[in-house]
Amino acid sequence: MSLGQACIAFLVQTAFGSLLSFLLNDREALGPKYFKFGGWVLVALYGLAASLVVPAAMSENAPAYANASMLTVLAAGVSMLAFASVSGWDKPGLERVCLGAAVLSAGAAVVFAALGTVPAGADTQHLALILAVAFVSSLVLGFTTWAMILGHWYLTDHSLDIKHLGRLVKPLPWIFGAQLVISSLAMWLLWQTFLGPDVHDIDTLMLRHPERVVDVVNLWARLPVGALVPLVLSFMTLETVRLKKTQPATGILYAMCVTVYMGDLMGKMVHSARGVPW
Repeated sequence: MSLGQACIAFLVQTAFGSLLSFLLNDREALGPKYFKFGGWVLVALYGLAASLVVPAAMSENAPAYANASMLTVLAAGVSMLAFASVSGWDKPGLERVCLGAAVLSAGAAVVFAALGTVPAGADTQHLALILAVAFVSSLVLGFTTWAMILGHWYLTDHSLDIKHLGRLVKPLPWIFGAQLVISSLAMWLLWQTFLGPDVHDIDTLMLRHPERVVDVVNLWARLPVGALVPLVLSFMTLETVRLKKTQPATGILYAMCVTVYMGDLMGKMVHSARGVPW
């Protein structure tokens, strides 16, 4: 995984997870402004992703997945543009069609972005783990980001019921738990791939390849920073929402976003260096 591929993966995963969070929202209660704002934010994310995938697809010796990745990113961006445009037209059926098209193309974009990070010679198990980590990362990034944004939305709409924030924070412990399980399983099954040939433990790795200290730091910091701490914060957020305190909940979600983004960066650095989803 190159730096460009890591950026593409982050953008399309965040956007796809955000779209899935929209499916849980109450359209009538939140109003068209919320969805129009969300739609334009995702249009911007897909615009950034397109600025990376289009040159990659147009370059000489572009890999087979590059054209498909470009087409799915562009389709998701156009669908989101349509969704953001029709929000507020009082055409719920048309909104659902645009949102559904965006979800399908966004999911495909995540798949093709993940395929671009599969190392040469990877078997079916390796591919399945890369896809599983990509989709659970989408949920982590999208739900955390939009729970935090929805928390800020209460500052502009004081009449909004707390249950709408609860809809986005209730899945968070399950999502972080799934991330912890799937990422740990991927590293356990691909442990030798991470270590490299003729290396069987971390001590030997550091002795023979001291330049890989960053890989080791990212390996050990990834789970506590990107999964365990957010998992604890998600339970704190649930309790705060139960007490109907939106501002403290938003503050916790803000801290959660920081740890989630840091953890995702560490995981993508390990994936980039060793081809192991983490």
